[in-house]
Amino acid sequence: MDVELAVRKFFLTLKVERNASPATIRAYSIDLRDLTQYIAGKKLSLAQCDRIFIRSFLSHIRSLPYSRATLLRKWASLRSFFKYVARENIITANPCINLPSPRRERKIPNFLTESEVEKLIETMSEARRPLAASRNRALVELLYSSGLRVGEIESLNIEDIDFWSGTVRVVGKGNRERIVPVGLQALEAVKTYLKDRHEEVGVSGKGKMEARPLFLNKFGGRLSTRAIHFFIEASARKAGINRKVSPHALRHSFATHLLDHGCDLRSVQEMLGHKNLSTTQIYAHVTPDRLRKVYEKAHPRA
Repeated sequence: MDVELAVRKFFLTLKVERNASPATIRAYSIDLRDLTQYIAGKKLSLAQCDRIFIRSFLSHIRSLPYSRATLLRKWASLRSFFKYVARENIITANPCINLPSPRRERKIPNFLTESEVEKLIETMSEARRPLAASRNRALVELLYSSGLRVGEIESLNIEDIDFWSGTVRVVGKGNRERIVPVGLQALEAVKTYLKDRHEEVGVSGKGKMEARPLFLNKFGGRLSTRAIHFFIEASARKAGINRKVSPHALRHSFATHLLDHGCDLRSVQEMLGHKNLSTTQIYAHVTPDRLRKVYEKAHPRA
């Protein structure tokens, strides 16, 4: 079978059977485009892509200026594709079996201190338009209070917030649904924003079946991931935080501060929506404040 046809069939399976997210589809599209171009450049058929070819392709992408995270994602895309074509008998054997994965880089995540979070929240509330100010405050409060991914925040609807139980319903990676607790300050900020927007809480689409997006842009459409990144980065600069701050930094801060205050790793895993505990363990780093507290408590001459 032609490589491009196999790729099209693979993407159909991703969408229909696995219900993959748009972000996953976009990433796999980039990765498999690189693969098909490399195969075409070598003038090979899909059936000729053996273990030697896979090693050659991996050496090729390692020579490019990709981050370790991108290399790991490309390797995951490659394995997933060849697993599919082998399962469908498009090729006789999966050439990726037992090949070692690139080692994951263990970096301490970029997070804000608690005082920096306070500064960011106050700065996010200073937009010129009152409605934008209340929206931005609700946005950053909810990001920090729940640890949601920026794509999860973008896709939230009003009906996903349960103000009575203090939780938010999230559909995350792999279409996995989870319920995450939300703090009182974030809930109050969201209520204020919805009140300013003249939206009723506890009704479903004002008698209609369509969902009501939680965060709107000035044109009344759903606030995009790109816009959320822009507002947070601009507010962080204005707040005097002298490093790049993204929505994901608030997710990192959420996890780090929970652990600093005694939350267990399993609970943080559940709230973040991580499939494996090993993914959450990146947040088990020791912050200077926590180290100092432990030292003062434990050392006899502290």
